Amino acid sequence: MSERPKSAGLMVRLLIAVAVLGLVFGGGVLVGWATRERRPPAMDKSAASIPDAEVKRALAACRRELRARAKPTAIPPATAASPPGETNGAGWEKTAKVEALQKEVKECKIRETLTNAYVCSAIGDHLNFLFVLTYSASCVDEGGVGELMVNSFEKCTEFTDLPAHLNEDDLTQEEKFRIYEAKLNREVRTRNSLIGDVQEMHRRCRKRFGLPDE
Repeated sequence: MSERPKSAGLMVRLLIAVAVLGLVFGGGVLVGWATRERRPPAMDKSAASIPDAEVKRALAACRRELRARAKPTAIPPATAASPPGETNGAGWEKTAKVEALQKEVKECKIRETLTNAYVCSAIGDHLNFLFVLTYSASCVDEGGVGELMVNSFEKCTEFTDLPAHLNEDDLTQEEKFRIYEAKLNREVRTRNSLIGDVQEMHRRCRKRFGLPDE
């Protein structure tokens, strides 16, 4: 009787190791591919590797600076001491800065959307990982994977359709696939349905191992 549980335990641990390595390696490859064409030369990190909070802070900073620069300011009148065309030159310079900042804001939004698409599209993978983890840890989600997955569903909200600030022709095949998966998850799942899936997984696990209901 003791050999079978030991063998089963070893097999489960091997499955967990394979699943974790697969997710980490596969995720790294996909993120690197998805962002390779959007990596500015002077940056050390790829866009998709930037933490979600950092992306939001950068986007908010871009928007604040854009609003500050877009405020109308009085144009000083030309004086005898001012070279001809100086006032117009200052106006053109300000316009160029505003346009450059608007482009930066758009890039921030694109990075944020692609990050959300990656998180939302990975929900199915996380469910599979949660299944392996739950059945190997006495039906307990010690890492909080289920809660993290449920809370991450908010990343799916903008994918009822292709977001307006994205140009499909500028996207890589991997980015298109991630957005497609995110739209699919948005259509077939809800936050409540995810909660139900997690709870049902724990219920079946406890039943499988003859454990009392929580």
